[in-house]
Amino acid sequence: MKLAVVNGVRREAAPALVGTCPGCEAPVIPKCGEIRLHHWAHRSTISCDPWREAETEWHRAWKNHFPIEWQEVWHRGADGVVHIADVKTPNSAVLEFQHSPISAEERVSREAFYRPMVWVVDGTSRKRDLSSFCDALSHARSAETKLRAWIIPLGLSSIVDRWSGSGYPVVLDFGDVEFPRRWLPESGLLWWLRYVPKIGAVATPIFRKSFIDHCLIGVSIRGLARIEPRRPARSLGGLPRFDTHLARERARTSRF
Repeated sequence: MKLAVVNGVRREAAPALVGTCPGCEAPVIPKCGEIRLHHWAHRSTISCDPWREAETEWHRAWKNHFPIEWQEVWHRGADGVVHIADVKTPNSAVLEFQHSPISAEERVSREAFYRPMVWVVDGTSRKRDLSSFCDALSHARSAETKLRAWIIPLGLSSIVDRWSGSGYPVVLDFGDVEFPRRWLPESGLLWWLRYVPKIGAVATPIFRKSFIDHCLIGVSIRGLARIEPRRPARSLGGLPRFDTHLARERARTSRF
């Protein structure tokens, strides 16, 4: 947990502070070692939010893109259980930053609780996720969309398969890596997955900054313009240029 209430104000963990959990109001203590991120922990071993996972540098970096008031927003369900949204915008849209794998049952429960929401998924948490995604991408056919995108059938990419059935957008974050399509930038990309029942996912590369700006101020998400296939150039008589050149040369040649 990044934030706790200290003297009525939400604060990050620091040595010697004493805080309370904003959700369950139980005492929390600062953990400020040299290995893990500074964070707050409940004195008991049981967290008040059963959906919480240990926070990583990846989580913290994503949260820090947004105002502190949007971060770690607490909700209490009808059953009295407390849940914390990683980020909640003023429009009530929730962003969940997911590093660890979760069950389909938990995913469905969280989507029903937080709606509307977006999943931002750490694509580096499992070793084979990136390689299987790249393999699937190298064989995928282009989607008929305005932005550059590809259709990845189910059964080819482990991370695409795990998130199939999601009712809300899934955005994959692989960090800055080189993808098999040479015309893709090597940095600053996320992959927006939109699932098509019984087919797979339409995978659209989008610019990371535009996604963040969209969440912050509502600007459009930007991707890469679709590349239309080039058609062979035609010239006189409907012949390709080289054939036309040969025809002209033959016409100039003396006949015996």
